[in-house]
Amino acid sequence: MVRKAIVTILLLAGAVIFVFPFYFMLMGSFKSNAEIFSMQILNLPAAGFNLQYYIGLFGKSAFGRSLINSSIVSIIFITLIIFFSSVAGFAFAKYKFPGRNVLFVALLATIMLPPQVTYIPLFILMTKLHWVSTYQALILPRLLQGFGLAFSTFLMRQYMSYVPEEILSSARVDGCRDFRIYRVIVMPMVKSGLLVVGLIVFMDIWNDFTWPLIAISKLDMYTVALNISRLFGTQREVYWGQVMAACFMSSLPLIVIFLIFRKTFISGITAGAFK
Repeated sequence: MVRKAIVTILLLAGAVIFVFPFYFMLMGSFKSNAEIFSMQILNLPAAGFNLQYYIGLFGKSAFGRSLINSSIVSIIFITLIIFFSSVAGFAFAKYKFPGRNVLFVALLATIMLPPQVTYIPLFILMTKLHWVSTYQALILPRLLQGFGLAFSTFLMRQYMSYVPEEILSSARVDGCRDFRIYRVIVMPMVKSGLLVVGLIVFMDIWNDFTWPLIAISKLDMYTVALNISRLFGTQREVYWGQVMAACFMSSLPLIVIFLIFRKTFISGITAGAFK
């Protein structure tokens, strides 16, 4: 009983620690600079919940356009990652072909390459292709960096390796072709793994700052991260309430998506850990 109470108290304390920054950010989006930097950080806004920072954010700062850009990039990126990594993971897990292990190790070796060393050649390539400040410049190079195809393929291979061979053999006996087996049988069985990959990739691409800073020069192509950084350099005085409003709006999609899919995400993480 005492042990359970201690665990409960520790969990509540951890929850408060993790939730407090979001509370501070939300309340700060309605406060003046003086209120934000005062010691009374738990107080509600003195002037009430005034939406002036949000109005200015979507007006002068064109934050709405940045949300659209980040959404387009994220949706296309996640779609490409899930399709190609699941196909590659299925091939590595369930097919034996010459050089399979060597190819897989070579794929994993690309994860060890810091993405920063590829920025200059990639930017030169984007310039020669006339892709600077375009969606393809934001999406295609990122497939090979960070939580891109290599990492996602590794995760999908791990999930698909535990799909029973007997089910696939029965499907082949019944006349199912390989792509139909992948689409109809395998994909539903690893949907928790797909969600784990999708959420990890979404957080990575949504919060990406360095590559968009290099690849984008037009304001109407700015992503959310770039627009937030712009709030620090385009005004004589930094309105921290507006910065916090932008940060809260940028984190809101991540929070909502996680709350919707949290059970499947946790079960997928747990399944990957035990398997």
